[in-house]
Amino acid sequence: MADRSPFTIEIVQFGDDQGPSVVLDRVIGGSVHFDEAKRIGHHLLSIAEAGTKPRGFRILGDDSQVVYRWSSR
Repeated sequence: MADRSPFTIEIVQFGDDQGPSVVLDRVIGGSVHFDEAKRIGHHLLSIAEAGTKPRGFRILGDDSQVVYRWSSR
């Protein structure tokens, strides 16, 4: 079953006490299916450039609010 609007998937370096999260890459409208958006996020994270040190990804809804966050920490 498809959700109403496509999700945005962001590869991020999550912030800590020293600073905010940094978006390293973004796929806008990656999928309208939540489970597929999570699979895409994991795939993008696995192929992200090692020099950028990505730590996870997050999925945003059509209102730009985070609906899911995954971190390797």
